[in-house]
Amino acid sequence: MARPGVVQPTPKHPLNILVIGDSLGEDLMYGMEDIVGNSKVIHIIPKAVGSTGLVNTSYYNWRATLNQDLNRYHPGLVVVLLGGNDALSFYQGGKVVDFGSPLWHKDYGGRVAALMTEAQRHHVPMVWVGLPIMGPNAVLSNHSMMLENSLYAAEARKHPGTAFVPSWKVFQEGGHYVTSMTDNQGVSVLVRDPDGVHIALPAGGELIASWTLWNIERIEHISICINGSNLWNTYPLHACGVKPAG
Repeated sequence: MARPGVVQPTPKHPLNILVIGDSLGEDLMYGMEDIVGNSKVIHIIPKAVGSTGLVNTSYYNWRATLNQDLNRYHPGLVVVLLGGNDALSFYQGGKVVDFGSPLWHKDYGGRVAALMTEAQRHHVPMVWVGLPIMGPNAVLSNHSMMLENSLYAAEARKHPGTAFVPSWKVFQEGGHYVTSMTDNQGVSVLVRDPDGVHIALPAGGELIASWTLWNIERIEHISICINGSNLWNTYPLHACGVKPAG
């Protein structure tokens, strides 16, 4: 099955991006809203919800919610960032599903695949953003994050409607995790929160947002313009009214 694609957005036919996920997804979502601003060619539908994931479906069922959101908003693209609350063992069908076990790969992988399939069923492409590197004192281990990311990437390869975008190096310099980076104005700004898990706003949110939007352009072979704040030129995006370089 061919991957559903995104048509070049225009003011008459803007690209509506549904953003879902957990609190890390919220950080990305707020960053995307900051950068996009009041652009006429791209709109953000903010639907990420903190403390959610794919393990505790009794608390929040992302598959059912995604189906509802796709039917309600008819987006042109879905962006996902979640998993921070899923690095744990859980019960399923009376059995303990140990994190990282073959059963976990099958069961949790099935939950991930279900979201990808849901978007595919609606003929909407999906960009799954990988979990970022965690700080040395974070409650989430980088081993667990890498394990989850490898599963997300593997499932994306099985689903033509989904592209996996790793964010592992976004918050690194010289191969090491950093809490602050130098922005466009030469100012050192906080990009990660003190807990080593969450992404600091606004600077960190805009950084991962620019990375995500830059990859959307690359994957979909489209050009989008932004009309909001952007502290970064690391991943170049052109402002509305200014033609892309080249």
